[in-house]
Amino acid sequence: MSVDDPMVHAHDNPNSGDDSGDGPDLSQEDARSDTSSEITELRTEEFPDYFQERGNRLFHSHGRSPYPLPVDAHEQARYDEQHVLLHRLIGEHFVGPVEEVLQALPGEERHVVDLGTGTGKWVMEMAQRFPHVRFDGIDIVPIATRYPGPRVQFEMQDLGERFRYQDGTIDFVHGRSISMAVENYPRLLQEVARVLRPGGLFVACEWGRMPVNRMNPAIPAPGLCNFFDAVLRALQMRGGVHPTGPQIPGWIRQSGKFDRLHVQQFDVPIGEWTSDPVFREVGRKFADTLKTYTESVRMLLIDYGISEVNIQVLIDGALRELDTVPGMIFTYHTVHARRTRRM
Repeated sequence: MSVDDPMVHAHDNPNSGDDSGDGPDLSQEDARSDTSSEITELRTEEFPDYFQERGNRLFHSHGRSPYPLPVDAHEQARYDEQHVLLHRLIGEHFVGPVEEVLQALPGEERHVVDLGTGTGKWVMEMAQRFPHVRFDGIDIVPIATRYPGPRVQFEMQDLGERFRYQDGTIDFVHGRSISMAVENYPRLLQEVARVLRPGGLFVACEWGRMPVNRMNPAIPAPGLCNFFDAVLRALQMRGGVHPTGPQIPGWIRQSGKFDRLHVQQFDVPIGEWTSDPVFREVGRKFADTLKTYTESVRMLLIDYGISEVNIQVLIDGALRELDTVPGMIFTYHTVHARRTRRM
């Protein structure tokens, strides 16, 4: 297996520092970076060091990150397809007052940081929508596009470490489907609050961990439930990764660093059981991504101690019900909040 060599930068784990730099030149550390943050462009021959192959799938080789899924072409395609269906479902690439926060102002550069950027698809499309804004996408593996555009930069960063940005310098921090890569979400919120300017925006979006039947709870779906229950238990054992979607609003309130909190949930159908044409399309695409997901978690379940035979039983049971049990949905949890005016 191989990975293309995208234009990506790596940096060390900064502590603190004063502003440095003269402007928005992406080839240098900008004025929003800590002076102790050193950014270097990865060489092509360095890319294999960030990956390891297991069970004919490609995974990250970062020893401390709990992220359990592959990062190969199959998983990247699933992630991108999920990006498309979420845009179809929500009608936008974001929730919350993003246009207000990113409004162009004379003499000010807007700056967005995307956590767990993956392939960088969200960043690239947002950069087209907001061409005056600088976008940074950060992840633990270099899988984003190698042609990021003039105001886009991809960097390698462990979400459990301190970000390289100065206090109060970022306008918008976006974290979508990052819970599997975060061991301590409240601690992450403290770091997000540190880098956001007063009034800056944080948006978090996370999938629920278990499917439910919103139309008729009495209809059983043991195959789907058994499979996702096994995945949930495996995640908890691996790195203390728990369902975070419903808990994020409470953690935001407890942090004391945010206000104007808004919570919104979306029911995402599994399969084409609904009569609404948009939801039928979304449900079909979502079922396809879940089929890919059943294979993506195979190594996670092996590490949990489930035999290959029993894993296949779990997968087969889930696949049988993906298209046959009407009313099944996953909840997509979204929350956005503003950094308080007091720092």
